[in-house]
Amino acid sequence: MAVTGIKSRFTVAAGAGVLILLGLFPWLGRVVAAIPGPVLGGVGVVLFGTVASSGVKILAKADFENPHNLVIIAVALAMVMFPIGAPHLYDHLPTWLSMILGSGISSAALAAVLLNLLLNGRKGLDK
Repeated sequence: MAVTGIKSRFTVAAGAGVLILLGLFPWLGRVVAAIPGPVLGGVGVVLFGTVASSGVKILAKADFENPHNLVIIAVALAMVMFPIGAPHLYDHLPTWLSMILGSGISSAALAAVLLNLLLNGRKGLDK
């Protein structure tokens, strides 16, 4: 939606239908798999760049006068980096916990939600 500006439910439903067809008919999956790697790489750059810029847009609305919000963002960003910088950090934890913490996205989201509840309390959810 951020790139094209299309917000139609029909478009989302049509995309879901295409994905269902790809799952039901393996030969359609092979057609998609034939797309060259550089094309998929370019699409990935645009996709993840769009997601990152949407995140920055959301962070721009954060109240940085409240030091708790700065701590929440700093810890969440650090949690994203741990699996990259220290990939074996969570190896000695139980499998279910290392699966959650081993993904930067899930560990950062979990840390941000828990810290927001702890530091900002109920008022942090009402904004």
